[in-house]
Amino acid sequence: MGRGINETSARRSRRTIGRRVIGAGFAGAAMAGALAFAAAPASAEPLPKVEPTVENAAPTLDNIKLGIDRAVATNPELGPLGEIALSLFPKY
Repeated sequence: MGRGINETSARRSRRTIGRRVIGAGFAGAAMAGALAFAAAPASAEPLPKVEPTVENAAPTLDNIKLGIDRAVATNPELGPLGEIALSLFPKY
């Protein structure tokens, strides 16, 4: 038997809703991209270059060393491995 009028129109409306949702998603993405582009200043200067040195990396290296020390303190079996790991860091 043929399909009823209600089934056919319901299927069409689901397709239409799906297309509208997809279209709205693309439009939203385009709008967000346009706003991000417009928000960037036209005469933005490039960021200054920071040369990687031990002094610049000191806070990060200190955090890594502290993490290794804490790991060795909580797991004494990692003692030799912790000493090896700490020996790989520069002395300053």
